[in-house]
Order: sequence, then structure tokens, then C-alpha cells
Amino acid sequence: MKFLKKSFLFLFLSLVYLAASAQLPAGMNIDQLTDQQIMQFVQANGLSGMSESELEAKAKEKGLSADQIQKLKARVQQMNPQAAGAQATEKKDESSVRKQGNYILPKAQPDYINGLMIFGSDIFTKENLSFEPNLTIATPRNYVLGAGDELKIDIYGFSDKSQSLKVSPDGNIRYPNIGPIKMAGLSIEEAKTKLTGVLGKIYPGLKSGNTSLQITLGQIRSIKVNLIGEITKPGTYSVPSLSTIANALYAAGGPTKIGSYRNIELVRGGKTIAQFDLYEYLLNGNLAQNKLLQDDDVIRVAAYSSRVEVRGAVKRKAIYELGNADKLSHVLAYAGGLADDANRGFVRVVRYGKLEKEIFTVKASEAAGFALQTGDQLYIDSIANVFKNRVSITGAVYYEGEYALDQVGSLKELLLLAKPKEIAFKERAVIRRLQPDYSPAMIGFNVDDIVSGKTSIVLQREDSVHLFPYNEIKEKFTVQVNGAVNAPQQYEYAKGMQVMDAILLAGGYREGASKKFVEVARRIRDTSSVAASPVYATILSVDLTNASSAESMQFQLEPFDIVSVRKAPGYTEQVMVSIEGEVLYPGKYAIMSNQERLSDLLKRAGGLKEGGYATGAFLLRKTFENLSDNDSVILKNKIATLKATYTDTNRAKAADSTMRDDLKMVGIRLDEVLSAPGSMYDVILQAGDIIKVPKKVETVQTFSGVYFPKKIVYRDGLSIRQVIRESGGVLPGGQRKKAYIVYPNGEVRTTKHFFFVSKYPRVKPGSEIYVPVKQAGKGMSTGEIIAITTGLGTLVTLLLTIRNLTQ
Repeated sequence: MKFLKKSFLFLFLSLVYLAASAQLPAGMNIDQLTDQQIMQFVQANGLSGMSESELEAKAKEKGLSADQIQKLKARVQQMNPQAAGAQATEKKDESSVRKQGNYILPKAQPDYINGLMIFGSDIFTKENLSFEPNLTIATPRNYVLGAGDELKIDIYGFSDKSQSLKVSPDGNIRYPNIGPIKMAGLSIEEAKTKLTGVLGKIYPGLKSGNTSLQITLGQIRSIKVNLIGEITKPGTYSVPSLSTIANALYAAGGPTKIGSYRNIELVRGGKTIAQFDLYEYLLNGNLAQNKLLQDDDVIRVAAYSSRVEVRGAVKRKAIYELGNADKLSHVLAYAGGLADDANRGFVRVVRYGKLEKEIFTVKASEAAGFALQTGDQLYIDSIANVFKNRVSITGAVYYEGEYALDQVGSLKELLLLAKPKEIAFKERAVIRRLQPDYSPAMIGFNVDDIVSGKTSIVLQREDSVHLFPYNEIKEKFTVQVNGAVNAPQQYEYAKGMQVMDAILLAGGYREGASKKFVEVARRIRDTSSVAASPVYATILSVDLTNASSAESMQFQLEPFDIVSVRKAPGYTEQVMVSIEGEVLYPGKYAIMSNQERLSDLLKRAGGLKEGGYATGAFLLRKTFENLSDNDSVILKNKIATLKATYTDTNRAKAADSTMRDDLKMVGIRLDEVLSAPGSMYDVILQAGDIIKVPKKVETVQTFSGVYFPKKIVYRDGLSIRQVIRESGGVLPGGQRKKAYIVYPNGEVRTTKHFFFVSKYPRVKPGSEIYVPVKQAGKGMSTGEIIAITTGLGTLVTLLLTIRNLTQ
């Protein structure tokens, strides 16, 4: 709520000043002003730039009565909800509030040209560097009084008197028993001298010296200054009378992209009285030319005359404005000097000529005297990434890295410093060396021979030494564990590893694992033979059931052995099938043997429910082949038909779960199975089989090739022709003579033809009738027609030629 309170106080004080500036008569009824008039007055008078103290001073100066002030306050309290609603929320940050109620409006971001910041433009984006005048400091002796200033006059000594008097618009103060005294235009020192003389008439002690006079500023006035030229926000600004050139520049957002930071003029009375150079402050902290402003002062920002770009290895890459006497060395100093990695030998300078560019290479010794021109582009290179005395060592050493050649001149010294690791392959290491033509060369050496001093190698600049670790120069050894273990996979081989160790690494035996017959497959390692071997592996059997057999229990593995743990022949996991739909006990069942048939499962499931449609039952079985598109369509339709007969939501979801790519329909005749168990349709069950028994469906359905595929109520004697006719007839391209029926159990019957007679399959309840649609033939392209015509023409020519030769 702090922001709302501040808004209320600000609006109230603004209205007080409005009333005062309008010189309202003491008896005026504030209630006569409308809310709209009050808001219009606030906007028209631009009161947002005045401080609270200034508004209070104006009210007192104009002699508003306490009654008028109270009425204004009451009116503001009534208007505050609307005013508050027009303001930002109370969560606005301090900087945003400051920008609404104060003259300080910095840049949103620094100015950039060609990716480089204009040096100095960033100070106008820093809220904590606002150059705001300090209103609590001691009164400057050179401060010039003006209308609106409050003078505090303190007389002490033999006489004691204090007065606070305002300088009126005509430049006077009115001292009791003296009258008006002209103060405007005087400095504090001049005002003190004048008052001492004038007040000596009523305070004789001022002349004799036993009474003293001191004057200070109370409330200061606001002044108006004009900012023109290449300034971001030119205009007239109301600022405190203690403001300086820098204050006003900050308020206006600083120079534009083409504005000068070094040629800023303070014009007073038509004459230039100060030349302000921002670089003096930015680089040296010098504010000597940052003059105090006076009413109606003009600050003029000229366009830059000369500036250059500085890129590369300097501390501050930016665009810098040149002074009249600036040389290359001065600009480098502006940039903070060269970066640590800079090439200190020379600077590249690119310059715009009359018709083309030119480049200068300025040596370091010439920088102090090299004159720059506007538009020059300075490039400072980084030093080259090369070493004059580097050697390096990598690989199987404890201290890899780079070393100084002049301190480790020999290979032995380098190895002793880097300390080879125990895993280093010492029979051969290498030095990579650049030859005089910079082509690579490689020098091999024995590590032990070098360290013992048996051989010696002198190192050269940029030599790179590498010691190979054993694990880099030989294949990683593993063993593979497969079969009835908990974590079958590859494991790292270790010398002395036994079969039991490998099994333990693989998580131990799974239930049903046979310890009696563990097989180890071993590589053939005949590297001396020059002929291919017909033997792929050596197969070894290990019996781990006999703990007393040291040979088996301590059988040691070799790299790349494959250990296979077999499942015991007498161990069998349960095999599950499921039956769904219209049976008494649907669900999953474990089959008892590999000879259990469909009829056996039906008995265990309690048989069919009343209304179960045996003729429509079908079997889904896992297959090794993906379903064809036709299989998928038929199966999808079957599942949809089955779901339509379910009232249980869970059973419908279970039907959806059977739509898998590895399941294929098998046509069964469950009615014959029930009447004749053991018949050809009483199939032997397999793992994963799913039997679905639907309710009897009293409709048939048409698909494809007809105008209106639909369900039709079944009735005795219904034929395919009638079904197609009731579905709107055959579409263009539909092949009625090739129509086929898919029965509810998944069996498919096609139309048979004998001469000109077509025999259509019989329609049963739940049947699905499919009318194939002839695929439109693809027309030949122009190229294909030309190719065929050319080929035919060539063939005719060849035949004619052969005929002529044979005559």
C-alpha cells in the first residue's frame, strides 16, 4: 500500500499547488471544482516534476487558508480510488515509481553501432548513477539566489533573531520592520554582506561586532533548463536549482548515437560559459567543468566530429570519440590498455580513403605520434597460439602435460618428472616430432632403456611423448554368461576366474537351473595355422553338483569363454491360455499337459452360458509372421463385434488388449467341438492362446464395395444378393462376383463359379460380407508411351530386316 499512499500524497500536493498557482481567493469554495476539472488542471500544469517540498512552499507562498487545504484533501480522498486505479499496481519496483514522479529518465540500454558500444553511453542506463544533486549539503558560497528560494537568516550574539523568508517572484524578501530587500541575482556571500549592512539599522551590534549574521538555504527553487542538439530527449526540463550539467544530461538520456560526449556546451545569456567533456569524468573522475545550472540555461550537444572503432585484444572494445590532440596511444588508453594476450608489437588501422580503403601497420614505438582520422578501425591482434619452448607428454604417466624444453632437455629428464605408471607398456613408446618441413615423424623408444641411461634422446621444440597403457593396446577380456541365471550378460574377465565365479557375477542360478550340465564354449586359438579350421569352438561340460570334484569346481575360465547354464529337463513353467466371453468362468487358465484340448478347457470354464454363440467363437494364436492388412481389418471387426455384446466395461477393455500384431485368427467350430470332443476342430492348446465366445448376433454386416455399409437383421433365407441390395448396391468398381463372407468363428468362404453360374456362400447370423473394390489402374505417363512406341518400332524394323535377309 506504500505506493497508493505516495500517489495520494502526490495528487494532493499537486492540487494544492494548482490552487496556489491559480491564486484562488481565500474564500473560494473548493467543492465547486469538478473531478474532471481537477484532473485537467493537474495534466495541463505538468506538476509531475515537482517535489513535495516545492508544492508545499507554493501553497504557503500563495496564502492558501487551512480550510481550503482541508477541503482539497477531502476531495483528493474521494478521487483517490480512481486515481489509484489509473496508476500501476503496488508491486511496481522503486525505479519505475521514480521514473513516473521524477525527471530522471535514463536510457533503456547503451547505444551500439556495428556491434560495438559507444563509450560512455552505458552510464545513462545505470539507475544508481543518476547525478542527482545533494540537497542536504552545506550551501555553496557561489550559489546565486532566485525567486522561490527560502533564506534562513540567523542573528545571534547581543541580539538573537531567526527568520525564514522566501524570495518573491520580483526577487525580494520582506524583512519585518525593514521592508523589501533585493536578493535575486546575488550569491550567498553577496547576500550575507548586503543583509549585514541593511539589518545594521535595527541591529547595531552587527556593525560593532558583538552580533553576527548567518544565512543558509532552506527550500530551494526549481529552475528550467533547455537541452538541444544531439540529445536523446531534447526539451525543457524542470530541475532543482542545485543541479549541474551532468544532472540535466542524465535527465534527457544523454547524447544520441551521433551526439558528442566531448563537446557539450553550457550557454547562458547567449554566451558559451563552459565546455563539458564527459571523458574527463569517465576516465579521470574530473567534474571541474560540471557547472551549476541557472534558470533558462541552454545545454547544447553537438554532433561528434571524429571517432574510431577499437576491436580485438583490448580491455574495453568500444567506439571512442577523439579529442583535438588525441593520438593512437591516447585511444588505447581510453580502451583500458591492451589485454593480457595482446600482440604488443603493432596495431592494424583500417582507414576510409577517398575512393577505397587503406590499411596501416603501426608499430608500438609509433603509437604516440600516429594521428587518427574519423572512421578509423583499430584491430589489436592476440598473440599466436604457439610456444617457443614446449614439449608435452601424455598416456600412462602420473603427471601428463606440458613442460619447458630448456628445463627438461632430454627424454630421460622428462620421464623422471612425469613418472611412468605401472600399467605403462614399456617395450615401446613414441615421440611425435615435426620435421623441418613440418611433416610429422615418429621416433620409438624403450622406456626402461631411456630411464636406465642405456640410450639417450635429446628433445626438440613441440615434441610430444606418448606412453601406451596396457589397456589401450590389447582387447578387453570378457566372459559371457547365458541361460538360467538371473543376469545373463558379458562380464569383465579376470585371471583365475572359475565357472562358479562367473555364475555368481551373473546373479546366481534361476529356479530350475541344472547344475549338472553347465557348458563352456571356448575359442580356437591356433594362430600358427595357415589354413581355415572347420572347428568353431571347443565345447566343455562342467558338473557343479559334485562339490568333492576339484576338477569341476575349480574349472578355470579363459578370455571370451561362453558359459551356458541349461534349464533342468524336469522343470517346466506353467503355460497359460485364456478364455473370454460367454462362459461361466472366463479368465486365464494354466494347461495341465501338452495334450490338453479346447474341449478340456471348456469343461474347466464351466461350459457356455445360456445365449453363448458357439458357432461364432474364434481362437487367437501367436504367429511368427506379421498380420496382413486384410487380417488386421477382419480381426478388428471381430473384436468390435465382440465388445458390442459385453455389458461389463472391464471385459470390453480386455477385448481391446487382444489387438496385437503377433496374434492371428484360427478358424474353429466350437459347436462341433461340443458335440464331438476330440474331433479335428478340437485343437490342442498352445501357450498364449485366447478363445473368445460371443453372444449370438442377430445381424449381418457389409463392408467395403457397397454404397452404405451397414448392419442388417438376419432372417432365414437371407442371401448375399439381398444383403448387398439392402446396403445400396455395389459401388462402381465393386466386384460382386468376388464377394466373400467371414463367419463369426473367423472362417472365410468365397464365391464359387461354374461356367456362367455363381454360387454364393450361405449367410449365417453374425456374418461379415466383404465386396472387393477393383483398384484403379495407373495410366501410362508420356515417357512410358514414347518408350513403348519406340520399342515396338525397333522390333518391327528388326523383323523386316530378318525377312529381307531370308528371301
